[in-house]
Amino acid sequence: MLSTPRAWGNILIEVEEDSQARPMIRRAQAFLERSKTTPITLTIDVGSWGKTEDRASMVTEMLDLVAPHIHRCTRLVCKGRDEADAPAFLTRLTPNFSPVLTDFTVESRDSVRMQMPDMPHLTRLAIDDVGPNGAWSKSMLSNLKILWIRYIKPIQFEGFLDALSSAKDHLEELRISRCSLAFDSHGFLYPTSSTIRASFPKLRKLTVVDILPGDIDVIFESISAPALEEVHLGLDSARFRYFKFMDSSIATSLPRCTIKRLELEECTVENSELRALLATLQAVGPSLKTLAFTAGEIDMRLYDVLISEPGILPHLTRLECKRINGDLTGREVLRLVQARAGHGRGVAPLQSLLVEKCRSFEHEMIGQIKQFVRDVQFTPY
Repeated sequence: MLSTPRAWGNILIEVEEDSQARPMIRRAQAFLERSKTTPITLTIDVGSWGKTEDRASMVTEMLDLVAPHIHRCTRLVCKGRDEADAPAFLTRLTPNFSPVLTDFTVESRDSVRMQMPDMPHLTRLAIDDVGPNGAWSKSMLSNLKILWIRYIKPIQFEGFLDALSSAKDHLEELRISRCSLAFDSHGFLYPTSSTIRASFPKLRKLTVVDILPGDIDVIFESISAPALEEVHLGLDSARFRYFKFMDSSIATSLPRCTIKRLELEECTVENSELRALLATLQAVGPSLKTLAFTAGEIDMRLYDVLISEPGILPHLTRLECKRINGDLTGREVLRLVQARAGHGRGVAPLQSLLVEKCRSFEHEMIGQIKQFVRDVQFTPY
């Protein structure tokens, strides 16, 4: 092992209290020495370490230790807590970034706004409550394939969209979580009637969590993503019914995409929300293969509709139900499985089912469901 440098390439510095800091530094130093000149991945996690007398100096010592090795780092994760942590990560480590570092995550427990350095070689960037205090740099985003941003309020959406357009030929995944787009109209996005939306020809996955419905509409209306295949929406019930992209009479990007996977998180779907969901399913139904519900509550009438009219989702082959609080029963799922298995006429049977910690799901129904579905994953409540 000592003569195999690659065996020591995963370096973790995780500190929750002062007593862990010195042992973690010694451990990281041993790994850095034994990995020699081979590529490394590095995680510095001090996000749970409270303020103490020695904390700032110990964090500085950690950064001084790893900074000379960042040039051979391929993946870097930095999680901070104090307001000074994220600026220290960025100012101390980014000057040592090299083209081999393609994946960078930086998180903060305190909101941090600063001049973000250019990181032109990154293909994946995840930032949590850390953002620019001015305009977004185009060179920071230009080569990204994956971008995750969380807790940016305001996101300065006009400058962000302009910078994001520099990555239009590469971007494959975009995740926006708990951000405020901070504007009242679309005027600056559409200065003239001939304005063309930014096109992202390779964007395949879009995740939007805890965003106001009007802001989500603007995301769909501001970008064109003809290759979009996966959509993940996390929203509460009060927001679900107001999405304009659920109205097929409004020209937005969703109906023109070939959506293969749709996931809804933290939704309470009943009454008006149920009608909105059915409108969404009709918009994406011809191409949808996976439908996923995570947490929230689902009106059982949805399953009645899917049972009586399986042709709404003719190609659905996978259903995921995770931590559903409502009356999702094994009997209803069995009815749905049987309806699709025996329907024919262009309706695909379910081939895969995931049920994870759903309160009302009966354990004994799994055996019967397995007679119709070859891949069943079940985790009891």
